[in-house]
Amino acid sequence: MKLFRCQICGDPYLGSEAPSFCPFCGAPQKYMVPAEAYVDRNNIPDMSPLSRENLETALALEVANAAFYFCASNCAPGAVDQAMFKALAKAESEHASLMCKLLQVPKPEIKPDDKACRKDPRANFKEAHGRETRAVAFYRQAAAAAVEDRVKEVFTALSEIESYHIALSEAHG
Repeated sequence: MKLFRCQICGDPYLGSEAPSFCPFCGAPQKYMVPAEAYVDRNNIPDMSPLSRENLETALALEVANAAFYFCASNCAPGAVDQAMFKALAKAESEHASLMCKLLQVPKPEIKPDDKACRKDPRANFKEAHGRETRAVAFYRQAAAAAVEDRVKEVFTALSEIESYHIALSEAHG
């Protein structure tokens, strides 16, 4: 067994090799490093006001999306859809945790948003597609605007991760 850490969320993973995607935040394998090589870069002194604003927007976005996915999981009639939405909720919740680390603020409580989802999984996958498409566009813009290497890296990784979520919503919707 080897210990790996995700350069995006920082969470550890035990395995014989790095996973294809971080099991916590969904970052692609290229962000998984041997634990000895991991460097915590989440303390960003003198963060630009624009990066702070974009991280605050990202936090609100991730909290709202996690709340939506928790609701969708609770409403889904089938076990597969429940599991898919739950996995997405956990990833979005992990993204919110990352924003809190960067902003150095406590993580807000995330509860299912019963007004955001429907009893129909197809409608929820359609809603998921729209949410993820908006997230990718925002994260690409935020990455381009970031002046700090770490903020640019996080927003770039999140745009990749959310693109995978779009593919999931298309495959299941």
